[in-house]
Amino acid sequence: MKNSTVRQIQKHRSEVSSLPVKVVEDLRRTVDSAYEEVSRGMRRAKNTADDVLYDSRYQIKRHPLAAVGSAAAAGLAIGFVIGWLAKPNKRAV
Repeated sequence: MKNSTVRQIQKHRSEVSSLPVKVVEDLRRTVDSAYEEVSRGMRRAKNTADDVLYDSRYQIKRHPLAAVGSAAAAGLAIGFVIGWLAKPNKRAV
C-alpha cells in the first residue's frame, strides 16, 4: 500500500514538474503566432497606404484643377462647419 502511494506521488510529481515547461512552450508559440499576424497586418497596411498615396498622386497629376477645386471646397465646408459650431448661442438668456 505504501509502495503504491509513493509511486503515485512520484508520478504526479513528474507531471507537475513538467507543467511549467508545457505552459512556457504554449505561451511562446502563442506570442510568436501573434507577432507574425501583427507583422503581416503591418506589411499589408503599409502596402495599402503606399498604393493609396501613389493613386492620389497620379490623380492629382492627371487632373490638377479638379484636385485644387476639391481641396478648396473641402476647406470651405470645414470652415463653415467649424464657424457654425463656434458661434455663440444667442438663445441663452
